[in-house]
Amino acid sequence: MSTLPISTSLPVEHLSASFDNVTNSYKFYWFLAILDHVRKKQTRVIPVSQLTSCMIAQVWYPTNYFRLSFGKQDRLGRITLSVGASAVLPIDSKQSQVVQTVLDILSGASALSREIESLQTYVPYRFLRPFFSRELIGLKDAMINSKIEKLAASRYDEADSPCLYRFTSAPEFSIEIHPTWFEYLYKHFSILTGFCMWHLVAYLQKNNPNVPGIPSKLEEPSQRNLKHAKELWKIAFEKLEKMNCIYSGQEMMSNEISLDHFLPWRFVAHDLLWNIVPTPRKVNSAKSDNLPSMERYFEGFANIQYLAVQVAATVEKASLLEDHILLAKVESAKELKDMSLPKFREILYDTLAPQIQIATNMGFVNSWEYK
Repeated sequence: MSTLPISTSLPVEHLSASFDNVTNSYKFYWFLAILDHVRKKQTRVIPVSQLTSCMIAQVWYPTNYFRLSFGKQDRLGRITLSVGASAVLPIDSKQSQVVQTVLDILSGASALSREIESLQTYVPYRFLRPFFSRELIGLKDAMINSKIEKLAASRYDEADSPCLYRFTSAPEFSIEIHPTWFEYLYKHFSILTGFCMWHLVAYLQKNNPNVPGIPSKLEEPSQRNLKHAKELWKIAFEKLEKMNCIYSGQEMMSNEISLDHFLPWRFVAHDLLWNIVPTPRKVNSAKSDNLPSMERYFEGFANIQYLAVQVAATVEKASLLEDHILLAKVESAKELKDMSLPKFREILYDTLAPQIQIATNMGFVNSWEYK
């Protein structure tokens, strides 16, 4: 999605240019905060403090929960992590809770509040820079904000090429969206959001190479879908004489288990069946979001996965083997069933080992063992 809806009365190309050659995430989240306010509040005057707090709330899950990197130069990601550490908020806090926390911090006088305020001194102005690219050529950095403020005010009432917004200080520092731009944002909200998210995903993929499921890590996670996993392991329990937990070694009863993501869900953000095994609830709770010791648990994990595949193939439940078929790059459930355990184990190891290393680099606890 590389183009925006055309308008005969607005310089849409300037808005599009705001997302060219982005080196920090603030442009994405500033625009997403504006869009969110337009959709919910339907007011053209928006306090900058409200937009800033919304930006930080939107970055909350990607940074604090999913541990994505926003790049070494990115201040918004660092500030969001600082808010979490300072306020001791749970990593799964609701967006409204984060917004209020940021507003509370801004109402006080602290190093963190000053750092958040520093976002407000350049983000609203620099986002408009493409609207005035010619006028700003050669201008010293210290003079850019004041120049943009004056240009935004003078262009606000232009009929053929109005600026997106201007600045106002009453009753507090705010932006005032131009009426025609407001109609454009409201009408094309879904397309504009998709455009921004498309560029944001590309930005995050660049800063998180090989990390899986980035599009799923941009907001609070949706409810997990374990329907097929439950069905697969129900069949396995019915067909196998007994099954032991790969972590604790204890024999499991089908009515007393929970389903564990071998690679933590917070890292993979998916429910693919080749990553899920049954465990006693107590063991699953103890493992939490840690990375299991490959040396100690991989062989047991591969063996129990192989058994489940064999059972599902034997009872002709090919629909439950789609994830494994894609993983193994075979054409059918029969090919998967005929695969030897060593070959299956090799495929699984080659998938898991690099992911374990990437997750370790992101800060997930490695080499967990059940005590």
